[in-house]
Amino acid sequence: MALQYRLLESGEGIQVDEDGRPLVFDDEKEGEKEFGLDAIHLFSKIPALQAEARGYREEKDQYRSKLDAFDGLAPDEVRKKLTSFVGIDPEDAKKALATMANLDQLDKERNIEVEKLKAGVAEAYEIQMKDLTTAYTGKVQERDQAIERKDTAIRNLLIKGAFDRSGFIKNHTNVPSEMIYNTFGKNFSVEEKDGNLRVFAVRRNGDKILSMTKPGDPALPEEAIEALINESPYKDDILKTSPGGSSAGGNTSPDATHRQKSEAFARMSPEERLKALRR
Repeated sequence: MALQYRLLESGEGIQVDEDGRPLVFDDEKEGEKEFGLDAIHLFSKIPALQAEARGYREEKDQYRSKLDAFDGLAPDEVRKKLTSFVGIDPEDAKKALATMANLDQLDKERNIEVEKLKAGVAEAYEIQMKDLTTAYTGKVQERDQAIERKDTAIRNLLIKGAFDRSGFIKNHTNVPSEMIYNTFGKNFSVEEKDGNLRVFAVRRNGDKILSMTKPGDPALPEEAIEALINESPYKDDILKTSPGGSSAGGNTSPDATHRQKSEAFARMSPEERLKALRR
C-alpha cells in the first residue's frame, strides 16, 4: 500500500474533503477511490501501535527463553523444567508459536506503515506552512505598498505643497515652483513629534535650518525655502532682479533684510549662532 495525495488540477496544492482533510489514494490499486486522511488522528495512534508491537516482542522473548532453557539438559532436568508448562493449553501454545514466527514480519510491516504515516503528516504540515508563508508574505507586501503610498501622499501634501503655495517663490524668483522643488525638495523631511507631523529642512552640510523668529525650533517650510535659495551658489539666477539692478537678495525691503539675516546666520559657527540667539 502506497498512499499518495490527490493533487489539484493545477498541480499546486492538495484536494481536501468537506471536513478539510487532505484526500489520499492507494496508487497500487487502480480505480481506488480517494478518501480523507485524518493525519492528526492517525498520528495519535502511533504510540499505541508501538506499544502493541513491543508487547509482542516481550511475549516472544518469554517463550524463547523458556525453550532455550532445555538446551543441553539431561532427561531428569527436562522433566523438572516441563513443570513450568503445567496449565498451558497446547493449542494456545501453538498459536503463540505461530505468532512468534510471524512477529518479525509483522513488526516490519507496522514500522513501514508508521514511517509512511509520519512522512505523510510531515508533508502535509510542510505544504500547509508553505501556503501560510506565501499568504503572509503577500499581506506584508500589500502593507508595505500601502505605507509607501501613504508616505508619498504625506510628502506631496506637506512638502511639495509648501513649494507650490510659497509666496517667496512666486514673488521673488524667476523659476517655477516645480523646478525649485526638484532642486531643494530633497533637503526636506517629515518627522513625528508628540503625535504630530511636522516638516523640517537641512542645509547641504546636514544641519537643521532653525527658525529666526522662533529660536530653537525648526524653520517652517516657507522660511527654510528662502534660506536654501539664498544659500545656493545659483541664487542670482533664481532670484528676481530689483528695479535698481541688484537681485532680490539685495533689496532693502523687510523681506530682503530678513533674507540677509538668514544668510549671515547660516555662515556663523554653532557658537556664534548660540550667542546671536541669546541677544
